[in-house]
Amino acid sequence: MSWLDHTLLDRGDVQVHPDQIEHGVVHMRFAVKVAAPVPALWDVLKDCPRSADYTPNIVSCRSLEILDDGRAELFSQTIKIAFFVPSFEHVFRLSYEPYTHIGVHRVSGPIDVLDGNWWLVTQGDGSVLLLNELAIDIGLPIPRFLVRATMRREVPKMLAGIRDRAQAAR
Repeated sequence: MSWLDHTLLDRGDVQVHPDQIEHGVVHMRFAVKVAAPVPALWDVLKDCPRSADYTPNIVSCRSLEILDDGRAELFSQTIKIAFFVPSFEHVFRLSYEPYTHIGVHRVSGPIDVLDGNWWLVTQGDGSVLLLNELAIDIGLPIPRFLVRATMRREVPKMLAGIRDRAQAAR
């Protein structure tokens, strides 16, 4: 976590770590400080159907199946990434380690690579540091610089939306 800028996070900003592209896969890291109890933040992260309310590019999301006695869940998500690209649906899996970690993994659909992690790290002041790591290859004929630019613009909006909802629920 040496990449974190706590001054930036304490101001309420979403931090975007410099990204990398390896073999067509865009790798990015994000962080935001959330002044809410972990259970409130956890509930927002697990509520994929409401993610379209605060996440640009997500049209809809619905639960398909709960797996492993509630430790994982399959979702179908419809995305519209740019005006010139038709919306598409993909299926992904969230794997839950309650109140500390959510793993994100591609199951099916046009996205070639989708691997990510959400980490919830309790801070000494009672806040939660929400960390997001994402590796994605959109699997469509879109230049990687556009994918990267879209992620740099839209993922911070998503994290701010998650933060705002968790803080409002406390």
